Amino acid sequence: MNEKKLLIASIIIFVLVAVMALGIILSKGTIFGMRLVSLTNAEAEKASKVELEMSFAKEFISAKGEEVSPEVTADGLILSEGFELVSDNEEIAKIVDNKVVGVSEGKANITVKYDGAEATAKVKVIVPMTKMTFTSTSSSIRVGKDLQMKLQMQPSNASVDPITYTSSDESVATVNQNGIVTGVSKGTVTITVHDEYTDTTKTVKLTVK
Repeated sequence: MNEKKLLIASIIIFVLVAVMALGIILSKGTIFGMRLVSLTNAEAEKASKVELEMSFAKEFISAKGEEVSPEVTADGLILSEGFELVSDNEEIAKIVDNKVVGVSEGKANITVKYDGAEATAKVKVIVPMTKMTFTSTSSSIRVGKDLQMKLQMQPSNASVDPITYTSSDESVATVNQNGIVTGVSKGTVTITVHDEYTDTTKTVKLTVK
């Protein structure tokens, strides 16, 4: 009886040891120096590269030399140094001391390089507006008709990219991103224009007849 118990215990111990050994072999991928899993060169290169990401806290930067520092992460960890930034158009945005500097209005792709990996993000360089007025040529609009809203900005060459139009009730009137309002049904509605860069908002109330 004791021999039978001893045999069962030995088998259990053997199975446990075998399972542990198999786990170690699979985790290392080799046995007696021989690789169990073969990776292609492309797969091996991909596995060895870090996961690199880059983003900017602001969607727009000023063409008047505004500087912005990117947030760069490698495998989820924020990098403060050791990476290189490259702009594909230094007439729009240039790199100074690993910061992006606005030069002139337009868009540029910024590439970060680190430990053999690369990531790219786009920056939009604008001419900021300093003042804006928002009016309409009429206080009312008929159902099915269009009305062009009037937006004036200073300076005259201020960028329109940060500008968005919204309607308080699209069942009454809609507005597109050119500032054209279309009457949908009778009622009152507020049309809002917002400059994202300066966080400036203006509104006009309209009656749809």
